[in-house]
Amino acid sequence: MAATEYEKYIIREPLSWNTFTPFTPRLLFDTKNYFPEMNFGIRYTYINEPIHMERPHAHDFDQFFCFMGTPEDMRVFDGEAELHLGEESTKIIINSTTVAFVPKGMVHCPIIWTRVSQPMMFINIVLASSYTRSDQRTGYYDRLEMSARKVSAAEAGRVLGTALPRPGYLPEGCKIQEIYALGNSIKMLISDKAIEKRLVTVGDATPDSRQQHAFDCRMGLNIKVYSKEKGEPAKAPGEPVKVGKYEGVLADREQHVELRWLLPSQGTRKQGMQYEMVLSAGKRTSKEELLKVAGSVA
Repeated sequence: MAATEYEKYIIREPLSWNTFTPFTPRLLFDTKNYFPEMNFGIRYTYINEPIHMERPHAHDFDQFFCFMGTPEDMRVFDGEAELHLGEESTKIIINSTTVAFVPKGMVHCPIIWTRVSQPMMFINIVLASSYTRSDQRTGYYDRLEMSARKVSAAEAGRVLGTALPRPGYLPEGCKIQEIYALGNSIKMLISDKAIEKRLVTVGDATPDSRQQHAFDCRMGLNIKVYSKEKGEPAKAPGEPVKVGKYEGVLADREQHVELRWLLPSQGTRKQGMQYEMVLSAGKRTSKEELLKVAGSVA
């Protein structure tokens, strides 16, 4: 079907990874990348067994928590959850379909689902274009496939067919701690300390849940090879920016920000190739700092 003038209003498959059982993707949508003048976001999570959600935190925006019964009948709420509110962590028992208003600045969480006899739905509605929180990390949280292999800079260059593009500038004390290869892509982990990994089970847009390495670091730089003959990667939504002499896009994610741009191949083995560069960092990282790091990549 041909695209219409209204296609710009349609956001297809706004899915995100999920670390809660049954490890199926969450619906997640924030307006910043698509309609920045709007202040709205939504997160939908399917609940089918007791879980412990989040640690205490606050936001600079209002939000609503919707505790909903079984999808077949909203009147059936066969379970119980504990919602903790305030600095003193007052416990509120939720045992029926409920909407809770959480004003900006109010400390909230954890939410502890103590009994789930039938599947339920939890919807978090945020009245902001971008999701930020009081305990936002300086760095950012990321995941790594188990099949990724640790490589040297020279080995990474052989994957890319050119000398590994690296930032000439990094935040004080930071360096490239580890480099990984997966297929025709490279991931560099940048931090001011050694990277510590842990195993998590996740579900995302792929058919099955799987285990991955999860870690925190200051920044991450992903590089993926694309053939010019096969076209450019899909254009990501976000704010258009200039990365040196190249066009880029600054996008907001749930827990971090991403800066994307295309870098032409400088190597001899892979002429006609280009590289999609994705620099990720925590939301406390300024736009100017991101652009400074990205602009120094060579």
